[in-house]
Amino acid sequence: MAKIEELTPQQLSHVDLKPRGRVQLSPVSWRDQFLYQLLPDRFSDDNENQRELFDHTNPLKYKVKDKASWMVAGGKFAGGTLRGIKSKLDYLHRLGVTALWLGSVFNYGSQDFLEIDPHFGNRQDLRDLIDAAHDRDIYVILDVVYNHHALADLIRIYQYWIALCDCDGFCVDVDKDISPEDSYQFNNAIREYAKSINKDNFLIIGKVSSGNIADAYIDIFGRHLDAVLDNANVANQLSGVVKGLAHPNEFFGNYDEANFAGQFRQLGEYHVSILDHPGIVSHNGKQRFAAHSEVPHLYEQVAHVVGVQLTIPGIPSMYYGTEQAFDGSEGEDNSSIENGKVAEDRYIREAMFGSDFGAFQTAGCHFFDIDHPTYVRIAAIARIRNRRDLIGKALRQGHHYLRKTSFCDQPFSIPPQGELVAWSQVLFNTEVLMALNTHALEDRGAEVTVDANLHGSGSTMTFLYKSDWTDTNLRHPSRKQTVTVQHHDDGRATVRIDLPPCGMAILAEL
Repeated sequence: MAKIEELTPQQLSHVDLKPRGRVQLSPVSWRDQFLYQLLPDRFSDDNENQRELFDHTNPLKYKVKDKASWMVAGGKFAGGTLRGIKSKLDYLHRLGVTALWLGSVFNYGSQDFLEIDPHFGNRQDLRDLIDAAHDRDIYVILDVVYNHHALADLIRIYQYWIALCDCDGFCVDVDKDISPEDSYQFNNAIREYAKSINKDNFLIIGKVSSGNIADAYIDIFGRHLDAVLDNANVANQLSGVVKGLAHPNEFFGNYDEANFAGQFRQLGEYHVSILDHPGIVSHNGKQRFAAHSEVPHLYEQVAHVVGVQLTIPGIPSMYYGTEQAFDGSEGEDNSSIENGKVAEDRYIREAMFGSDFGAFQTAGCHFFDIDHPTYVRIAAIARIRNRRDLIGKALRQGHHYLRKTSFCDQPFSIPPQGELVAWSQVLFNTEVLMALNTHALEDRGAEVTVDANLHGSGSTMTFLYKSDWTDTNLRHPSRKQTVTVQHHDDGRATVRIDLPPCGMAILAEL
């Protein structure tokens, strides 16, 4: 671990831009990464060994008796730290995460942009966390805030943070108060400095307030934002399709190459897919995907909405706690307790580690359960995506195709809502096929179209993932379960797939 200076520079003229310790090289493509967004205050305080693990089979065991105190705790600092995050890197690595996206750790409240917020630790803690993440091949992206005031000073400040902590990217707020010209100046200066220390692909993600202005802040020449976050509408479309409440085209139509936006998304390099993100607002306000759900197979359904993110073009990003099926919602607010609505987004900022504001209205228990059904399934899918062979590369960088299906002897078509939906990622001569039962209560099956040129009649496709496998098979697939490719007189090639409610499968020809 690199040792950095303890004292904070008191003047910008004293800032040293020489890198401390080693410099982690950038990934070749950020499209290959799986991002995990967390809030430092709500993730871990490194004291979970002093608390019991939440039992998802007995959720009432740790439920608070006084909801008012739980609500009040949600509006205060919970106690998470940078050292706590560092202590959970193995948990994240096992999940398949390849890049951390940290909520802001800087002391903006005092306008001291050169210091860490003392609630989270100190600058050495940040460097130690990032070094430890790099040891596990995990990159680290920091949330930063900038505006058009004193832009030159902020550029030097954030160059300094790269030198000091060896981070791999920034996520910046871009709104109507930041002109494209100011954004360009900031991004270009940051990127040039990063290149000068051999971080040749330093990532700069933009949080753009509305999709219709994104084009002004992103270009293909590598001098502006590298990518922007998906807008809330796309995330809501994804949720609607996976829950069987919307036609598949409502989400997958975003990849239709008949329009420019679809061509843009097919590239997969310029947008970050988000889910359960604090900025997402549904018709019921801010809430997580699992909120207000009583479906019997909720844990599988939550895993598979992430599974869609992991198997389509784009840079997938998951919000912390989703792997434990957190279900926070503004609906948990009680205006009579606090005399009106205040800080409603606290309810999707639940603590993972056992504070007085734990998920599911709990206190005193932690949620780092590597055997949770949702965690196990996300890890299994991520393991396939992270493979270093053509199957993994096809998932990360292949071309997306929504597949036509036939059920109950109906003509082949894109299925309606609530049916089995299928899609492929194809890279040259490798096709990886995904199928998802979007019905929450009933089995679904269909004949699914595959590429006839890539699969000969009588060839077989092997299940790499099937959600109803045992935990042992999910962690160590046997590769013994296959389906036969059938060729039809009209030239179509198909495979038959049957799935339980909320079930998902991934197949490829080995």
